[in-house]
Amino acid sequence: MKIPRRALAILAASLALGGVASAGPVEEGRLCLRGSERVQVDLPRAFQLFSGAAQKGDPQAAYYLGLMYQNGMAVARNMKAAAHWLQRAADHQNPAAMYALAKLYLAGDGVKRDELAARRWIEKAADLEYPDAVMAMAIGLRDGSMGFERNEALAETQMRFANRALKLAVPGL
Repeated sequence: MKIPRRALAILAASLALGGVASAGPVEEGRLCLRGSERVQVDLPRAFQLFSGAAQKGDPQAAYYLGLMYQNGMAVARNMKAAAHWLQRAADHQNPAAMYALAKLYLAGDGVKRDELAARRWIEKAADLEYPDAVMAMAIGLRDGSMGFERNEALAETQMRFANRALKLAVPGL
């Protein structure tokens, strides 16, 4: 049985990408963003994949697209665009996006500075046990910063919670 040349080319491309051709656009974008043994980093391709998927409503793609705008990766740094895409991802319960958006509100970077909005996003991400947000909440409670009232007892409880969340996120810690 003779296999058509086009089918062989598709199979070869799939193997060269480590099976990425069958993966969704977000997984392929992540691989292009980070690279691997078989795939070189390709930021323009990652941007293209995340942009297309985010436009179609994928919150994980919106998160990565926001980070690419925030860091000027394959696109001019644009904090308003970063905030827009991080907001879309955060609205879909992405705790990493919630935390990144909170940091933008704290700095007034791409959005109007708003400690109350930052606090709300930090609390939401902490409720989802995102370690960085739990730690930020503990520090805010300890110092009375980021829109939190100073509360040392609650800060200590949050620090223990942050430690537990970090151990869950990083096995073997």
